Amino acid sequence: MSEVIENNDNATETESQFVSFLLGEERFAFNMLTVGEIIRVPTMVKVPLGPPQMLGLANLRGNVLPVYDLQFTLMGEPGEQTDYSRVIVVESSMGVTGFLVDRVTRVNSINHDCIENDKSWEGSIAYDYLDGIIKRDKQPIEQILSVEKLVTAQVVNPVTSGQHQVSLSQAAMGGQEKADEESESQHEQLVCFSIEEQGFAFHLQDVEEIVRVPTEISALPESHPSVLGLVNLRGRIIPIVDLATNLGMCRGEINDASRIVIVNNSQSAIGSVGFVVSRVSNVISIKVDALEPVPEFCSQGMGDGALESVYRVENSKRLVSIVNLATIFERSLNDAMADIEPLQEDTAMNEAKDAELLSEDNSKQFVVFWIDGQEYGVSIELTQEITRVPEKLESVPNTPDYLRGVVNLRGTVLPVVDLRTRLGLMMAETSERQRIIVLTRGQHKTGFIVDGVAEVKTVDLGVIEKAPTLSNSQSQLLNEIIKLDKERRIIQLLDPQVLLADSEVTVG
Repeated sequence: MSEVIENNDNATETESQFVSFLLGEERFAFNMLTVGEIIRVPTMVKVPLGPPQMLGLANLRGNVLPVYDLQFTLMGEPGEQTDYSRVIVVESSMGVTGFLVDRVTRVNSINHDCIENDKSWEGSIAYDYLDGIIKRDKQPIEQILSVEKLVTAQVVNPVTSGQHQVSLSQAAMGGQEKADEESESQHEQLVCFSIEEQGFAFHLQDVEEIVRVPTEISALPESHPSVLGLVNLRGRIIPIVDLATNLGMCRGEINDASRIVIVNNSQSAIGSVGFVVSRVSNVISIKVDALEPVPEFCSQGMGDGALESVYRVENSKRLVSIVNLATIFERSLNDAMADIEPLQEDTAMNEAKDAELLSEDNSKQFVVFWIDGQEYGVSIELTQEITRVPEKLESVPNTPDYLRGVVNLRGTVLPVVDLRTRLGLMMAETSERQRIIVLTRGQHKTGFIVDGVAEVKTVDLGVIEKAPTLSNSQSQLLNEIIKLDKERRIIQLLDPQVLLADSEVTVG
């Protein structure tokens, strides 16, 4: 039995659109108006002293994106990341936030008659964050989550393991067997979208992420008509192709509903490519044997081999055509790829010129070091020196566990703090790479043990930003970050004044 996902028609006055997803066996939904995009799990930097459900910070096309484990938030247990895991990027009054979910299942329109919001569902896992319940005949219940409440709760409300253990799914199914129990190896997942009101799809395993169409796309002269240009997506230069033109159809208008589906064809040396489509509709799971050969009328005007198979949607006359990546990759991208290498070389030259233009007036220097695999920095202005960790530190009784002891540094008694422990992390074993960074404030000096020193870096003041607010402790100690888009790095800046203001470690 295949699981058929409703078509994503335009929402009307009697309907609203939702993005539905799974956390374990529970089904949830966000209102589409709050969803910016859906991406694969990005590379993240961990944030010490943040809330326990915090996974880290990601660089999303130049914007710092805090990412949270939604299963931990709702159920008190960490979610497991798999190939199906996605981060849903939502927008609220507090900015852009990402939530990790197990699987995105559909994007569809729901009639308002199927939405209950009488706040009577106190047994719900997501009761504190509930905006309503989607309840349809012979369908599992979906809990509609309030993005505003969820985002606010990440900063205000601590989450502890073991809270909320109530399940709605079993009661909603009423003993009905779930399609999820069928072997996944017998199913194929498709990301469906529309072009000129026709249904198409890519295989889910080929889709990297789905993003909005950027306002600026660098045009390429003398390229194929379907190639719109190049964009810089988190440090990667990706060609953008109008899929309608590529398939021999009329180019559609780009509007708020348009999306770029970024795919990667493992059989091609080209790499990742973004295809502009009219609207992304849903994700469907079907049996492999439900795919049929392409009827001749489906390929008219699209050229040989543009479609690899079709799927007939059950209980409807609608066809979903699966696009052949190998064909469309090679059809129009050779010119675009030839232009990427010179563009990258120009970018590297521009970066070198930018570095030469840095001056004392518009730049600042930081000592960059490692803690638990993450990069941190402190202003060089308050850094006196960097020295090796001595073989022995004199312990001091009745002091915090992060105060490792004191050492005589050229006639000055210097308290030494283990910065890992100070940041709430596990203490590391002593190694040759460890160093003590000595910070000063007036007459007071304190040494901080770090895993290793990376560099002394000069950065433009324009790349220093206020850090997202994650917790009270974090906002005091880690209130700024260095965001280096071209290097795809985020360096968290520690406030030396806060570190040195600790009366517990003041000696003398």
